[in-house]
Amino acid sequence: MKKTTFFYIFKEIFPIFFIGLMVFTIILLMDKILKLIELIMDRGGNLSNIIMLFIFISPSFLIITIPIAVLLSTLLAFGRLSSDSEITAFKASGTSLYQLFIPVSIFALIAFLITSFLVFYGLPWGNRGFKATLFLVAQSKRNVEIKERVFNDMFHGLVIYVNQVPIQGNRMEGILIYDDREKGKSNTIIAREGFFIHHPESQEIILRLLEGDIHRYEPQAQTFQRIKFDTYDLRLELSKALVALGKKLKEFEMSIDEIKEKIALLKKIGKDTTSQEVELYKRYTLPFTCIIFALIGVPLGIQPRRSGRSYGFILSIFILLAYYITVIAFEFLAINHTIPPYLASGAPPLLFSGLGIYLLIKATRESSFKPALWLIEGIDRLQQKWKRMVDHV
Repeated sequence: MKKTTFFYIFKEIFPIFFIGLMVFTIILLMDKILKLIELIMDRGGNLSNIIMLFIFISPSFLIITIPIAVLLSTLLAFGRLSSDSEITAFKASGTSLYQLFIPVSIFALIAFLITSFLVFYGLPWGNRGFKATLFLVAQSKRNVEIKERVFNDMFHGLVIYVNQVPIQGNRMEGILIYDDREKGKSNTIIAREGFFIHHPESQEIILRLLEGDIHRYEPQAQTFQRIKFDTYDLRLELSKALVALGKKLKEFEMSIDEIKEKIALLKKIGKDTTSQEVELYKRYTLPFTCIIFALIGVPLGIQPRRSGRSYGFILSIFILLAYYITVIAFEFLAINHTIPPYLASGAPPLLFSGLGIYLLIKATRESSFKPALWLIEGIDRLQQKWKRMVDHV
């Protein structure tokens, strides 16, 4: 295969891959952007903290969006080559589809290696960096901002309600606190006023309450206590509060080590670990989706059609839905103990790999894949109906 042909295919794929990667990553991040900004701004961070948090959470999204971008770029690139009759020209010059697949396979292999690196090293690094940044925010924060007449839950296990926060001074008036940090016990604290004492070096703050009552209830003993106080110090750890808020914000995929630790912990207490084992095996198979989607994308991209470039995007959505529905179905079977966890994670990649090889062989023999043709016809009809609706409007 000539170098010019190799780099021509490679250059055709890469820009679409980069754009698709950016778009899909931004779409997944949209749910987190406002929450992270609110978290940092309310807790005393700055723009650099926000940027670092986005960098640290990026591996958890990239391991998903890289395979998707590979599929989209392959479909669109070979769809464009097919619609402009360049695939026919390549074949006429003696270049087979197998040879055209070489640059695609190398590109998919690079994506596979990057995704593997993110799964094994990027996720642990990102989780550590995320926690470290939250600790940094906690240390740099000199004052704790409590909003008046609002139930503030920034501290894990505590809900704080303040009737009035004077504009000048740091004393709060009319304080109500619900404390359920101790398992099996709950305290309701009422105080006339209070203020925070901050210790940044220990990531600890003290909420000093003045003139109030502690109402304590113990369900096991069926006892209720009321304790009056003139001064009461409630010790809090701001770093833990920020980490707890961070866990609420994110839906990070856990790293392999974290999953293994969770499995070991659950086994110690005698709980079922099937779902965690499925997730663990999925980590090992996830990078292979880059190669699988490349195998599927090339033959489907050169299918004859009239749908234009939108066909590649629509078809990629259908393939993604089919793949992840299959993954969910096998996970459901594993969780119900119908099949072992390793089979639930390994079966979908094997099935779609076989489908990709089958499609590639059929495309090389210039034999059309009828389900793909039916799908193309359906997309054509939908586009024609959509155009008619737009024209009528």
